[in-house]
Amino acid sequence: MQGTYDVGLVLTSILVATLASYAALNLASRVTSGEGSRLWLVGGAIAMGFGIWSMHFIGMLAFSLPIPLAYDPAITLASLAIAIVTSGIALAVVAQMAILSETEIDVPILVAGGVIMGAGICGMHYTGMAAMRMSPPIQYTPSLFALSMVIAVSASLVALWLAFTLRVGDARRLSWYRLAAAIVMGLAITGMHYTAMAASMFKPGALCTVRGIFQMSNALLGYGLAGASLILLGAAILAKE
Repeated sequence: MQGTYDVGLVLTSILVATLASYAALNLASRVTSGEGSRLWLVGGAIAMGFGIWSMHFIGMLAFSLPIPLAYDPAITLASLAIAIVTSGIALAVVAQMAILSETEIDVPILVAGGVIMGAGICGMHYTGMAAMRMSPPIQYTPSLFALSMVIAVSASLVALWLAFTLRVGDARRLSWYRLAAAIVMGLAITGMHYTAMAASMFKPGALCTVRGIFQMSNALLGYGLAGASLILLGAAILAKE
């Protein structure tokens, strides 16, 4: 069974991923500032986690099959929780590296953090896919499944490295560096998502066993979620120390 994509929602998912990446880079410098760092860590994890999760869910809403689709609310919320916890771990890793050294990266911590973060991103995505509760279940192409994991871990390692190195310096210059890095990270995050989607195989005659609680078009839900994400991430970026 072949699916199709809403190009507008795909582009929106890339925009949300880019802004979430910029917010993550911006927040990383605040969780290491000493007083109030724990508050920034919690707030940053929620904002960053919701942003990354939104990108993935918008990407899923962009996907359509020739059958009605819905998502199990409990499983969907579980995928959001995974995203928030993963984001918290990522920010904590950056904070820990900064405590050990202002300039030198602790490679073991970086690698461990990247693997955990990458695994969390994959867990979020595939948990979100499980929320569709297809019968028969979704199967995955092993090579693309493995590639999605490699992309997730690689992108996480680069993200943590950038978050550490772009913490301090000239504010104006850092803003431009963070923007460029956020674009690269946003493309990497969406690349992982759509690679994982390409790995998904829906058997002919498969049905979604989730009953829709209410009727709403994917486009309306997707753009509404994007709007909420942009507001939350924008507030996180503009918040004062």
